[in-house]
Amino acid sequence: MLERIENTISRYNMIPPGTRLAVAVSGGADSVFLLHVLARRTGTPLTVLHVNHGLRGAESDADALFVEALAAGLGLPFLAHRMGAVSGNLEQFCRRERLSFFGRVIAAGHAGRVATGHTASDQAETVLMRLLRGTGTTGLRGVLPVTAEGLVRPLLGIRREEVRGWLRANGISWREDASNQSHDFLRNRVRARLLPVIRELDENAEAALERLAESAVVDEDYWRREAGSALDRCARWERGALVIDRRHLETLHPALLGRVLRQGLERAFGGLRRVNRGHVDRLAELALCSSGEGAVEVPGGRVERSMDWLRMSGREDVLPETPIPGDFTDCGYVFRAWLGDNDDKATVLDWERLRPPLRLRGWQAGDRFQTKLVKEFFEHARVPLWDRRSWPMITDSDGIIWIYRFGAAARAAAHAATQVRLLVRCDTVSSK
Repeated sequence: MLERIENTISRYNMIPPGTRLAVAVSGGADSVFLLHVLARRTGTPLTVLHVNHGLRGAESDADALFVEALAAGLGLPFLAHRMGAVSGNLEQFCRRERLSFFGRVIAAGHAGRVATGHTASDQAETVLMRLLRGTGTTGLRGVLPVTAEGLVRPLLGIRREEVRGWLRANGISWREDASNQSHDFLRNRVRARLLPVIRELDENAEAALERLAESAVVDEDYWRREAGSALDRCARWERGALVIDRRHLETLHPALLGRVLRQGLERAFGGLRRVNRGHVDRLAELALCSSGEGAVEVPGGRVERSMDWLRMSGREDVLPETPIPGDFTDCGYVFRAWLGDNDDKATVLDWERLRPPLRLRGWQAGDRFQTKLVKEFFEHARVPLWDRRSWPMITDSDGIIWIYRFGAAARAAAHAATQVRLLVRCDTVSSK
């Protein structure tokens, strides 16, 4: 059994040489077993972590004292976190608290990775839970051997019964969490009700579920690379937003399209928290429908379509009014308006023909320039909706006198007799 654990660690390179490892120990059998196994390895410095959820009063405190004593007995440093008041879904809140604590431990340099005691039995339960909730193939991966956040699961090749047998054989005690018997949680219902029935139908069903998760990990690794390559070919960063050419999306197989959109959301918003299949399906409809405009609200931000582009952004640029002459840097623009000599890259206005006050501002619906609606200029130049909202223009008391890319109004443009020149220059900056 210990050899299988070493094979799992080696197979996924869970503990690279020189890595300081933290071990998350609840006090239950699986995490206690994991700590004892890792403590027997040489060359891997360990730190023991414990999260006191405080949900069972004195019993939770006793768990914390048990783990602290266990760490002391092994001569290992101990770090603990006590969870605050619960907000929202209990299971999700506890999970977020644990991950946040582990992340802080890694960020503080106490460890390079955190090992958790998830077993093959946990893997089978997770796959079943996700099937019941309607997962796609990504969710079939279950508990990942190694995560981007630095979590590792060395026990994924070991069953829960094997863990308890080893502990008993070695005279090692552990704590039992009474909440594991509560049927208020889906995992406990799957463990107590569903898995026994499945084992009756096929005694090898758990192993089949574990193999399914392993296959899904391999398949999703391939699809993730394909989706990343496809996204790279059709996406670009513009002023902090990810913009995708939807014409490329029309050529993709539905299996790849969904993954490209998910990966786009992940890049744009830094993760996929609370993003579900429904969000991705609505994005696919938005990308492929014949209409040229629309939007979908997603966790973390908004995806908007204009003409042939999709824009994924967590913010909306608003161009504040700025007095002219003056300088302005925001919303992806570097703007300058000053009185002075000519600049080859600047538009020159006749200062004496203008009617103060002058303001730099963004576009507003109904704006007219010369004799046309500004909207018509945008449509002819194929300016997407999101760029229009922060499009720089200068106004005086009589209306618009200058628009970025479209130049100066005839009444404001400099000519041979111009005595005082107002120079206007606006450049864009590309930033992620």
